[in-house]
Parts: sequence; C-alpha cells; structure tokens
Amino acid sequence: MAVIIFALLGLVIVAGTIGAYFWLGGFASSLSHQTTDLANFGSYVGGVAGPLLSFLALVAVVWTVRLQYELLERDRQRQLADQHVRWLDALYRDMQEILHAPLVTTAPQPSVTSLRAVLDKETDMMAIEPALFKGRLTELMELLGQYSEAVALYRDNITAYFDLKVFADRGARILDRIKPFHSTLGNMSPITIEFCDMHLRGDRSRKAAEALTRNTRR
Repeated sequence: MAVIIFALLGLVIVAGTIGAYFWLGGFASSLSHQTTDLANFGSYVGGVAGPLLSFLALVAVVWTVRLQYELLERDRQRQLADQHVRWLDALYRDMQEILHAPLVTTAPQPSVTSLRAVLDKETDMMAIEPALFKGRLTELMELLGQYSEAVALYRDNITAYFDLKVFADRGARILDRIKPFHSTLGNMSPITIEFCDMHLRGDRSRKAAEALTRNTRR
C-alpha cells in the first residue's frame, strides 16, 4: 500500500510540474518544437521536479526504515514474551511436581499421599512428619514467590490482559491453598504471602496487609 501511495505522489509531482510549466506560459504555443523551448522545459523539469522527487524518495526511505524498526520491535516483543512464558511454565511445572510428589504419612498407618492432598485437606496435616511437611511447603512457597514475581514482570513488560489472567489465576489458586498453613512457614510467611498476593493481583502498594483475610483468586 505504501509503495502505491509513493508512486502516485511521484506521478502527481511530475504531472503538476509539467502542467505548471504550460500554465505559466513556458511554451509560446500549446506545444512548441523549438529547440530553445524544449531545452528550457528540460531545465525547468529537472530543476523543479528533480528536488521534489528526491525529497519524496527520502521520505520513502525514512518510511521504510520506520517500518523495519516496527517489525524488529514486534519481533523483540514476541521473543521477550516467549521467554517470559517459558519461565512461567517452567516454574509452574516445578510447583506441580512438589504438589504431587509422594508424601508418606506416619499415622494412623503408613500410606502415600501428596502435599496437594494435605493443602486440600484430604489428608490430615498431623499424619505427616512435621519436618518433611515444612520442607515441602517451604520449597513450594519459594517457587511461588519466584512465580509471582514473574507474573508481575510479565504484566509490566508484555501485557496486562489475556494470557496474564491465566498465569495469575494459576498462582492465586496455589497461594490460597497455602494460606491456611502459613504458620508452618514461620513468622515471616505473612510478609511473603502479602508480596505474592500483590504481584498476582497487580497491586503496587497497600496501606495495610490484607492477603490473609481474603482469597487471592478473583
């Protein structure tokens, strides 16, 4: 489309230059065959249309460079988005592995369960060795912190719509499962949970802590 526009502009410049020469009386008659008149006409066209066409060519070059820059910028944004998505997917897979990894109960009789079953309250937390449960939960919380930060970076650098909502919802569901067990993680866990909640919900700042009083998932 741009090529057609510049071609039409070039034709307009040439036609306008020739038309102006006739209109201003460059030829004594409608069309002169005198050598002097033809020489003057050639000088006029070269002197007027030449610079205008050169300027048009320069504008076309600038336009082409601008289009190339936009294409490169779009490609860079796409590559950056792909990198963020791979990072988020990798962290989410790691969290799922921890959630579904075998976890042995000690009471009332040995059996195999998972951290997710405990967080979903399908298995009693008291049936799990406390140190083992804390270790698994701490590892999950650390990954969730990285995941929440990655969501915030995706929101700032890529987009705040569409697939971001999917990523944020994934993290929010896991965070809501962890909240009832935050005391197992230690005294600093409310702060960590608050930051994760802010990243997932897109909040820049808060006047007071609120993550533990409601669900993170919208």
